[in-house]
Amino acid sequence: MAHYDYVEKAVAVTRREFLGIAGAAGAVLWTGAYAVTDLVQDRSKYIKLRARGLYRDDVQAAVRQSHHNPGLQAMYKSFAGQPLSQLAEQLFHTGYIDRTGL
Repeated sequence: MAHYDYVEKAVAVTRREFLGIAGAAGAVLWTGAYAVTDLVQDRSKYIKLRARGLYRDDVQAAVRQSHHNPGLQAMYKSFAGQPLSQLAEQLFHTGYIDRTGL
């Protein structure tokens, strides 16, 4: 078996210096975590305000359902034929993407 003459370097850090370094590192980490939490809260607040505005606009709208929209009815008469036709499905309908996990 090999014999190694390895000697660790002595680290001369007192308990007070160690606690000071650890405290500074903790403060840096805490500040970063606080900033991330603040960003998440701002995003949530924005989403709630946006949803409230959309619901308010929907209540105030004269035409609240798309199938009662005169412009849409005229478009179907002149271009797409009837609702749920093959052309209307291709042009106006999109696929559903579940975003509840976001």
